[in-house]
Amino acid sequence: MTCAPCLRDGIFKLDLLKEVEKRIWPTLMQVGFSKPKGKITLQLVDRGTLTREAARINASGNLRGLTLTKYKVVKGGKNPGTTFDHRIYVLYGLPYVECISVLAHEHIHVWLNERFIESPPPVVEGFCNLASALVLQKEKSKLASILLENMEKSESPVYGAGYRMMKQKLAQAGWPALLNELKKKSSPP
Repeated sequence: MTCAPCLRDGIFKLDLLKEVEKRIWPTLMQVGFSKPKGKITLQLVDRGTLTREAARINASGNLRGLTLTKYKVVKGGKNPGTTFDHRIYVLYGLPYVECISVLAHEHIHVWLNERFIESPPPVVEGFCNLASALVLQKEKSKLASILLENMEKSESPVYGAGYRMMKQKLAQAGWPALLNELKKKSSPP
């Protein structure tokens, strides 16, 4: 069930999703994130598609977004290096503010993937939720406050406890040190 204001504010078209994407980047870049090197395809999808795509990577739950990354490593030749192809799925019809949160979270998965950073799920999802919180704190709306409170109170050991653990690390170290700590976990193929 969706409330009328949320429905009016829902993201139902790809061009609006791309506007949301543009809106998150200044905030993410301000704390040290860089835009992706690889190609990103944004897709608005229904719950069934999101669940099906998540199952391909053994992910489940009440997802609102999902990032899938393919990469190719070329050694030798004229153009050596790694190329990335990212696909970000976002649940169709999310309210604008919630979409900001979801896209920030998914773009941090892209950031991690392009650096081949792997950590336990609570670290990864908690870190991605830090970006969600960062962009939500810039939004002055009731929904932003509710979404932030939900992250704080979430009983999920991965998304909730992971967020609170990473939030504590962020408070101790700050963004530059936390980003550097994660970059040290990089293990390219």
